Amino acid sequence: MTDTPEPDSVPDFETWLRQSTAEILRRSYYYTRDPMLAEDMMQETAIKVHKAWPNGETRSKIITSPAYRNTIVKHCFLDHIKVRSRTNQGEVELDIERHQQAGTETDQDLRLAVLSLKDDEQEMIILRYYYDLTIEEAGTQLGLPPSKAYRLHDRALAHLAGLMRERKT
Repeated sequence: MTDTPEPDSVPDFETWLRQSTAEILRRSYYYTRDPMLAEDMMQETAIKVHKAWPNGETRSKIITSPAYRNTIVKHCFLDHIKVRSRTNQGEVELDIERHQQAGTETDQDLRLAVLSLKDDEQEMIILRYYYDLTIEEAGTQLGLPPSKAYRLHDRALAHLAGLMRERKT
């Protein structure tokens, strides 16, 4: 027997997108802290998923793995930061001067530091502090027993603290 889902149990792209839009938008907003930019990132994520949808293996990962979807959103955010030519000057941009003027330099540094963590550490920090789950609940989401969840949380905080110290110097 194979692990591939039955054709009737696999949602079509539109159904999947309707079911996933709120979560993708929420994750996009976590990275951007800007509702309009988060919507743009959600659309970029939808485009990337739509392009990958015909590949059965990739589609299966998208459907079954929230971490896979979250990685797509993260890459859309990183693309936005790295490739300024994709942004229209009239739109809201993630530019350092604007953030410094608004007093949010630390917030931006923290988000970029969280993005620099290993995937499992990043997910733990996001689940714990953005989604406001307990460490045990976050561990359950990541498929970890409580003891490993606490160790991952401690390791993630230590790495995050180190990254923030590096950014200040």
